[in-house]
Amino acid sequence: MAVPRPRRPVNPRLKDPLADRFCQAVLTLTSVEECYRFFEDVATIGEFKAMAQRLEIARLLFEGRTYQEVAARTGASSATISRVRRFLEYGADGYRLVLTRLGVRPGRGGRG
Repeated sequence: MAVPRPRRPVNPRLKDPLADRFCQAVLTLTSVEECYRFFEDVATIGEFKAMAQRLEIARLLFEGRTYQEVAARTGASSATISRVRRFLEYGADGYRLVLTRLGVRPGRGGRG
């Protein structure tokens, strides 16, 4: 059984009125199509693809996949995989929150 992790506050360097407004804007989106349209205007294709890749890396790690499996499936470097793993294990639990809500279950070594 997973040990509940203490909830930590949002990083104060991240939080400000503009960031709050951005988060509120994202929360208004109601479909995948709306998300694509919004992020096409907000981010470059490369930035968007990098965020999508990091989420996929987090999903695979959460499911218990090895670095080699993750690299083979995503084409990500070991540095990127390591960075995502660090945030998955020691970050603000954003990845865990989203992955759990998407119905992803932790696997061997996934530390759910």
